[in-house]
Amino acid sequence: MKTITGSAKCDSYEREKVLKAVRKAVKSAGGLPNVKGKKVLLKPNLLSDADINRAVTTHPLVVYAVGKMIIEAGGILTIADSPGAGIVYNQHSLKRVYHKCGIEDVAKELGIELNFDTGSQERPFPEGIVMKRFTVINPVCDADVIISVCKLKTHMFTLYSGAVKNTFGVVPGLDKPVFHSRFPDAMDFSEMLVDLNELICPDFVVMDAVVGMEGNGPQGGSPRDVGYILASKSVYGLDISAQTMINMSPESIGTTISALRRDLIDEVSVVGDEIIPITDYVLPTTYRNQVKESWPKKKIYRKLQRVGKIYAPSPSISTKKCVGCGQCARICPVKAAVIVQGKATFDLTNCIRCYCCHEMCQYDAIELKRSLTGKIIHSFIK
Repeated sequence: MKTITGSAKCDSYEREKVLKAVRKAVKSAGGLPNVKGKKVLLKPNLLSDADINRAVTTHPLVVYAVGKMIIEAGGILTIADSPGAGIVYNQHSLKRVYHKCGIEDVAKELGIELNFDTGSQERPFPEGIVMKRFTVINPVCDADVIISVCKLKTHMFTLYSGAVKNTFGVVPGLDKPVFHSRFPDAMDFSEMLVDLNELICPDFVVMDAVVGMEGNGPQGGSPRDVGYILASKSVYGLDISAQTMINMSPESIGTTISALRRDLIDEVSVVGDEIIPITDYVLPTTYRNQVKESWPKKKIYRKLQRVGKIYAPSPSISTKKCVGCGQCARICPVKAAVIVQGKATFDLTNCIRCYCCHEMCQYDAIELKRSLTGKIIHSFIK
């Protein structure tokens, strides 16, 4: 299936620059779907109540720009997401996240009410490859049109976080760790994400790639100037464009592999400003490009699939930084993280290396380290 990614350069979050770039990218992608008189869910990435400048969440000006276009086109707008980060999906938590992420101000300026309905519903999906049923938040079920506004980030577990991964936010709160427990293998988890996207079917997606996150994202990485707004009718096509832009091979990303296997995406064309790849973008330490390998390396890598705990990095706590907030313990799908005497500690025999704890720690207190054996293997196959 051929798709178009609309691209517009945008070198800062200056208001007029963002508004202009969003309009250009959306127009280049073929324009928004018909929203006149329809209930439209605008779904940003609100992973946590992190400071806007950390590039953890979708920048509020990008959310505003897309919301403004929806209202101008006659849509009935709702902004909603279910944060991760070990955050309970309740009204108090939503209010804190909306406020800290600048979405509260966006809603006031657009003249709309934010979502505080924390209910959810089960939705069957018999066509799913690994999941036949999902629980999703009520605003998704109530919407006629769903527009995603994602953030460009690296990811320790899925390697990349963009349009497809943003849809995971429709799963309510602490239901998310259950999926990590059920799908500890990154490829299986990616298949689940594609199942979820095929159930939800986002109608359009805009990516905030003005400033992305590099390194060990999606919360513990570093902000990186990228300078683009991207848009598409296809979450898979947009992700391929963004992966190429940050020098990732799309064939190395589980969600893209799954989409290609299912014939959900084929050729992707970029319309608008030329996308120039960033060759020195810092990728997560778990990233391994899928290139042609010698026979010995292939054999070793196959064996690593069976003994992943020896090779994969494991979480290690910095007692100086840990404040004992308990978010890692709440988010851990296998209860390998616990708080002892006010500090986090990990049972590595139970740890499944999903990196949820690292992903959700707002204090950068969790480092990922390989064992000596893992370091030796890594130096051979990288």
